Parts: sequence; C-alpha cells; structure tokens
Amino acid sequence: MMKVLKDEKGYTLVTVLLISAVVAIIIISLFSASIGTYKTVKVSESGTQDRLKAEMVADEATALIENEVDSINNTIASGNVLPSQLLGMLQTKLAAIAEEKKNECSIDYKTLKDGTGEDGIVMEKITITVPAGDSGKVLTKVMTLSTVSEVFQYTAVTPSNMYLYGAPYIIGDVNVGGNMYVSDYGNYIEGNTKYVQTYYPAINGTLTVKGNYYEADQRPSSPQTSSPVNQNYNWKAFDVSNINKYFSVAPTLKNRNLTVDKIDVAGIITSKALSWPSGVKINSNSPYSSDSSGNGYAYDLTVGQNSNPTVNGNLYIRDDLTVGQNGSLTVNGNLYVYDDLTVKGSLTVKGNIYVGGSADLNGTLSVTGADKYIYVAGSATLSDVSALNLNGVMYVNGSVASSGDINTNGSIYVRGDADVRNFSNSAGTLILLCGGNIELANNNLYQDNPKEIDAYLYSNSDLFIYGIGSNLKINGGIYGDTISLSASRGTTKQVPVYLLGFIFVGYELDFQNPQPTDPAKSRLTVVFKKDLILNPPKGIPTVDKMTLKEIDTSYK
Repeated sequence: MMKVLKDEKGYTLVTVLLISAVVAIIIISLFSASIGTYKTVKVSESGTQDRLKAEMVADEATALIENEVDSINNTIASGNVLPSQLLGMLQTKLAAIAEEKKNECSIDYKTLKDGTGEDGIVMEKITITVPAGDSGKVLTKVMTLSTVSEVFQYTAVTPSNMYLYGAPYIIGDVNVGGNMYVSDYGNYIEGNTKYVQTYYPAINGTLTVKGNYYEADQRPSSPQTSSPVNQNYNWKAFDVSNINKYFSVAPTLKNRNLTVDKIDVAGIITSKALSWPSGVKINSNSPYSSDSSGNGYAYDLTVGQNSNPTVNGNLYIRDDLTVGQNGSLTVNGNLYVYDDLTVKGSLTVKGNIYVGGSADLNGTLSVTGADKYIYVAGSATLSDVSALNLNGVMYVNGSVASSGDINTNGSIYVRGDADVRNFSNSAGTLILLCGGNIELANNNLYQDNPKEIDAYLYSNSDLFIYGIGSNLKINGGIYGDTISLSASRGTTKQVPVYLLGFIFVGYELDFQNPQPTDPAKSRLTVVFKKDLILNPPKGIPTVDKMTLKEIDTSYK
C-alpha cells in the first residue's frame, strides 16, 4: 500500500512540474510578444510623429511662400512689372525662404517658363523636401507658381451653383461660390426629360461651398414647361454633419477664401479680330490669278479631288473657299476668305486665317508659325477634324457645333454657345472657352468603356454635361457660371419598345440593375490633369498675378 502512495506522489510531482513549465513558457511567450508589440507600437507612433512633424515643416514653408506671393501680387497690382522683373522678384523671395528653412528642409525651384514665350507665361516649379526624423523617409511637396489663370488650377469651379444629378465622379478640388445641390436621380433627354435613380455623386478631393447644401432624394416631377430641369427637383437643405449620406464618396470640406477672376472671352475675341484688307478688290468674274509677290487672288475657289496647289504668298478669296475631299491646299502666307470656308480635304496655312462668314471644318487643318491663329467672324462647325494642328488659337465670333476628333494642344475661344457631340481630343489638351453655354451630350453613346478626353471646358454661362447614355472621362477640368453634371453608373443600352408586343414605337434606355457600387463605374468622371499646369496648352489665358498650386505630395 505504501508503495502505491509513493508512486502517486511521484506522478503528482511530475505533473505539477510539467504544468509549471508550460505556464512559465506561456508567460515568457506572452511577455516577449508584449514587448514586441510595444516596440512595434512605439515604432509606429514614432513614424506617425515623424510624418506629422515633416508635414508641419512643409506647411510652414508653404505659408511663407504664400505670404511672399501676396506681397508680389500687391506689387504687380500697383504698377507695371515686366516678366523678367517678376521672375527676379520671385526667385529672390524663394532664395530667402530656402535660407531661412535650411535647417528643417530644402526648397528647390526651377523656371519652367520665363515670360518671354508667345504665351507670356511665368512659371516656377517649387519642390519642398523634408526628412522625416531618423526613419530614412522623406516628405516631398511639389508646387507651381505661375501666371496661368487660377481657373485652370482646380478640377471644377463655379462662382454660382453646382448641380450634381445622380452619380458623377469628380477627382480633385471643387470650389462652389453659391449653393451645392445633390440628388441620387440623374436626368436625361429622350423626347422629354426623364429620370433614373442611381447613387449620390462622389468627390474624391476637397470641396469648398460658400452657400448652402441641398438634396433631393425623391423622383423629380415630370416637367410641365420648358423651365430649367433643376426646378423639377424637390430640394431640401441638409447639414454638412450628414455629408456622408449625400455623397457616395464624401469630399474633405475646406474653407477657402478663393476669388476666381472670370475670363473675358468676348473681349479677348474682339481684341484678336481680323478683317478683309481694305486695299484688295476682286471682281465677281475674276478667275484665279497671282502677282509678283506670289499672292493669289480669286472671287471663288474650289480645290477639287487630287488637286494640290501651293500659294507662295497670301491668298485672297472674295467669296467662298472650298477644299474638297482628297484635295490639298498650301498657303505660305495669310489666308483671307471674305465669306465661307469649307475644308473636307487638307489645308495648310503658314500665317493667319481670316474667315468673314462661317467655317465648316471636316478634314485636316494645320496652322503654323509663331503667334498665328484662326479668326472666324461667323459660326464654326468642327465635324471630325482629323488634325486641327493649332500652333496658335482659334477665335470664333459666333457659336460652335463640334463633333468628332480635334487634335490640338491649343485653345478655341467662342463668343456664343458650344454644342459638343461625340467629341474627343487625342493630341495634347484642348482649352474650350465660351462666352455662352456649353452642352456635352451624346458622347460615346451606350459604350461600356469611357472615352477619355483631355480638355478644359470653360463657360461664362451654363455648363451642362450628360453621362447617362454617354460615357466620358474628362482629364482636365471644368468651369461654368452654373455647373450641372448628370450621370448614372454601369452599362446603359438602347432597347426597342413595342406596342401590343409587335408594333415598334421607338427606343428607350435600359440601365444595369443593380448599378455597380464602385464610383469609378460612373459614366461621367472629371479628373484634374496636373500636366495642364506644367505643360499649358497654347493660348491658355493668363492673369496679372501669381498663383500657387500644389501638384503632388509624396512620403517615401
């Protein structure tokens, strides 16, 4: 009996020792893990603190630059300052700030444009580099200081109201001088105005609204009159504390005292107006002729198929000029057309083009030479201009109807309205500036993938862009005295409608159901294009002041 008890006591002792050993191992493991976690947390906290300190240094340097820019702008406003003087003032101020902050960061600057070019732009690229403690990481902030109008330094700007119907997607900074209106119902025109329920809009960026916020979450009423579509929505005010409810991607709200100067589109067109030379007289029965200087004269001229004449001087057409399909005309001077210009083939001009009537451009048009441009006294139709190579600008005194491709890194000024259908720009960035309304509709209809357009659209009146049947991605930006964007998400199809099952009565739109939750599936996206500032298109408007714009911030 005693032997059994001793064995049991021995087993108990072994068991207790084993349990104690296991508990000790667990405690040591937990202690080691706790120390490891503590170290990780401390490293994470340290890294966060390092980044915050770096951001604070970069913000302080930016604030110093902003103060000096305000000082420079006050000097500009008080009198005439030459571009060379402006650049010198700017670099002196930047050098002083770089010296002041040298123990905390480095400030490098590089002149991209010195004001001597034909556009007269002054532009300085500024890079602020801040070491983040001992982490080996660096915060880099890239900005530009330029005389490019501040209108073009934001994704969307309006001095008045913005209406976001349905699910348009904006990436970048938005500035609204009036009220912001949002709804989860998009609208489109199919005989009359119709509506589709989708998601609320998305803004991936900052939003400044000087006025109030309104939403309409009910299906709008059918229009009884031709009144603006916004009057068919039942708008209700909401507080920004609920902003996540009314934006599928909620913007960062930012209070800015931003004053954006309007561009005097009409005044610029007037200042660039050309006219028929007073000393040139051509009779109605005059055939084509030339003089000793190589100038050409004709009352009416048609360049037919497979014809390719060259005029060594100026060309004067008293009535109409038509360059037919597969025809080609080269003018090594200025071109003056008293009435209408029609281009279906190829026209190359190494000077200015004056059109006293209207212009119908549907071929290949090239304008070369510094400071050369096109002036159309009437209206213009741009329909599939396969190569509008503007080494300058086009000024249209009337209105513009545009469809098809325009290849240019240039600007088109329009005194009246612009009606833009099936529009694209495959070379550089187009700046379209209108004194009247701009409407973009029926672009890339019913396609699943968006058509990308590199453009900035500016209107001193109403800007309305549809993304319901259309599917667009605008790389650039938009400005309108009032901005309206209407969009859905996912696929949109046109399907036939039958009465009594067999009588065809027309078509209606069919929408993906359910529509995708991803805001990137919006059929209308507007993205700020940084290159618009770093490489501004020809003819972009400038202002008599410097504007600071952040281009990029990285932490590596």
